[in-house]
Amino acid sequence: MFWADRKPGFSLAQRLRNWSVRRFPRNRTVKLTQKRIYILPTGAGLGFCVLLLLLLLLAINYENNLAYALTFLLAGIFVVSIIHTFGNLAGLQVSAQAGRPCFRGDKAGFSLQLTAAPKRDHEQLSLCWEGGVAQTLDLTEERMLQVELACDAAERGWLDPGPLLVETRFPLGLFRAWTWIDTGLKALVYPRPVSCAAPPAGGGEGGAEVTGIKSRGPEDFQGLARFEKGGSLNQVAWKVYARGQGLHLKQYAGTVSEEIWLDWESWHNGTVEEKLSGICFWALEFHQREQPYGLRLPGLILAPASGEAQRQRVLKALALYGREQQE
Repeated sequence: MFWADRKPGFSLAQRLRNWSVRRFPRNRTVKLTQKRIYILPTGAGLGFCVLLLLLLLLAINYENNLAYALTFLLAGIFVVSIIHTFGNLAGLQVSAQAGRPCFRGDKAGFSLQLTAAPKRDHEQLSLCWEGGVAQTLDLTEERMLQVELACDAAERGWLDPGPLLVETRFPLGLFRAWTWIDTGLKALVYPRPVSCAAPPAGGGEGGAEVTGIKSRGPEDFQGLARFEKGGSLNQVAWKVYARGQGLHLKQYAGTVSEEIWLDWESWHNGTVEEKLSGICFWALEFHQREQPYGLRLPGLILAPASGEAQRQRVLKALALYGREQQE
């Protein structure tokens, strides 16, 4: 995990965070208890302590009972604030659910579920991944809340956002209570699709061009064929099915090649990432056209197919090309 593989010399705060994460095993569901919650005064809290000290010196110097009363009243508020800040996190349950895939350069989403402790409200909770933008929320009327936190996806492959930071400064901002949770969530980052010229498809002896695929229209209709598993529902002849004649697919003329391959060897120029971005673009293009296509990468071949399952297989293969050790 990137947050643990740091060189010596990083900050004390990072060392304390890593130590905190190592104390507890990785878990998708965590209930915050006394062992997990840390609490320290904030800058405002330290300033408040200085104010209390000055008031106490003033009361002693002038032997003023009103100054004594004010000092002890504020000191009592300071102590009670510790209990309320700690209690704002205590009993909260955090459940990590899933990571949402994205393309390189976008933001990957991670789904979390927060459950409030019985008969307790949780206000001004702040959640974020390391280096991410914090999201602030309340658990008052709603006892359970679904949250999605975003994390920048700078590289393709498996994205580990690192430990989750949950903190609060409620109610007065004098103390900060926080915890780190190792959720184990990961999201798959696909190559960023970049439009490029279409190389030969590599399937069949004719070497059909990707750009040679013709559009389908009503004038291209050729006939009907029996429905087979994996066929597009958009081509089903529903009127024929309604007459009780079974499922059939409409056939159209116009395709140049029955098999289209996205072949790594066909992309001769560019870096590895540029080639993957080009292949990714055409995979999405063929998926949009509902055109069956296959994928050839060094050490991997995916047979031609269409549909969402094929799209997911191809994008995952592109995302993990050369990075399988991250799984």
